[in-house]
Parts: sequence; C-alpha cells; structure tokens
Amino acid sequence: MKIDNMILPKRFCGPPKTGNGGFTAGILVEAVESDAAEIRLLNPTPVETSILMESEKGQRGTIYDSSKKILATLKSIADEEFSEYKLPVVPDLEEAKKISASYPGFTTHPFPTCFVCGPKREVNDGMRIFVGPAPQQNGFENLMVGHWLPDETLSSQNGFVRDAVIWGALDCPGGFSAVLDEPQLIVLSKIRGKIIERPKIGENYTVVSWRLQKMSRAFKVMTGIFKSDSKRLFAIAEALWLAPRHWDSTNQQW
Repeated sequence: MKIDNMILPKRFCGPPKTGNGGFTAGILVEAVESDAAEIRLLNPTPVETSILMESEKGQRGTIYDSSKKILATLKSIADEEFSEYKLPVVPDLEEAKKISASYPGFTTHPFPTCFVCGPKREVNDGMRIFVGPAPQQNGFENLMVGHWLPDETLSSQNGFVRDAVIWGALDCPGGFSAVLDEPQLIVLSKIRGKIIERPKIGENYTVVSWRLQKMSRAFKVMTGIFKSDSKRLFAIAEALWLAPRHWDSTNQQW
C-alpha cells in the first residue's frame, strides 16, 4: 500500500472550498492506475489543505483528511464487470457547438467557478465544458450535449489528457441532466466509469449526458465523451447525484 501526502490546488475546485467531485475521483484513479473504477465521495475534499491518499496499484484507494476521516474510496472494476450501455446519437461538431451556447449555467449556476463547468473560469484555467439541452431522442431523458477542446494545461504526457481531467469531464455534465427540469443544488455521491481511449490535447470532443432515474433526493445519470469527428466513445460513466440535506452556503463564494 502506497501512502501520499498531498494538497489539492484550488484550481481544481467544484464548490470554491472543495475539490470537483470528478477530478477528486480522478486523482484516486491516477494513483491506483486503473482504467475502470467505482469511486464513492463520502465527504467533500478540501482544497489547499493537506490530505492523505492510500493506493494499492490496480486494486483500491482511499483519501483521508488530516484527522483520518475518509473522504473518498475507490475500487477497481474488471472489464467484464463493466456494463454495456445504450448510447445516443451524437450530433456533428457544429451542432454540438450550437447546443453548448444554450448552457443553463450561463444564466444560473450554484458553483460558477467550478474547474469543469464554471462559466467564470477562463480558457487555460477551467475546462469550460458547457452542455445545453439537445433535441430529444427516445430512451434518453434530459439529453444534453457540449463541445470540449482540451488545452495544453490539461495534459499528462505525450499530448494526452490526464486521467483526473477525464473523470472531471464525466462529472458535471451529468449533474445538469439530473436537474434540467427542476434546477437545484446537487452534489456527486458516486461515479462508476471507464476510460476506453485518452483524449488528445487540441482535438475536438463532444460530451453527452442524460438522466437514467429520478428518485426523491437522488438522481442517476450517464455521461459519455466522444470524438467529435468519428463519434467514437472515449470514456463513459454512470453517476449518482444527491441533493444535500445540509449545505454550507459559504462554500459557494470564490
């Protein structure tokens, strides 16, 4: 078991004081070196604060705070254990760009400085993935589509996007599909995903999300990352979002 002491930079926040859920999941994925995994986010991971990360290569990982409270856990998933999902028709690149322009977060956003989807984050700082409502397709509730052009600040090596960023891209779009018809503050609770191919810096991708199920306080969603020209699937995740019973309102102030 490997143990690392690290600090999550504020750049990678979701809410201003805590890490983006998908990116936080992704740093565990990077530590464990797993292409498919299920991550549970049990408590918010603070930014600019010392945290501990335990990882067992190819198996499992855990993030703790300084008091040893568990913040997140990961277990790897074998390829044969990862479900096959029905996928929507992916629009052409120009259509995806047009749909992105109707992003609900431009009007109202609980966390406008979020690393992944915050409209107040600039190019080469935030990921700026903005999903808008897409034309309806049977079997895909609250279908949303956005354009993503990864910049050079998001790379790991050899021109590929780092895994934590890919998991970030699999996070926020699903949250907007979850509550498209009834906007409210929700947070990521669990994400189960798989990287099939790693996106390349400077190439165009289309991010598509849809809702699978709505419960009382919970929402199950899917998000996929597709190459814009070939429509090939690069990564996919099923996620569970929750409306928190209690929320620190100061964690919405940058």
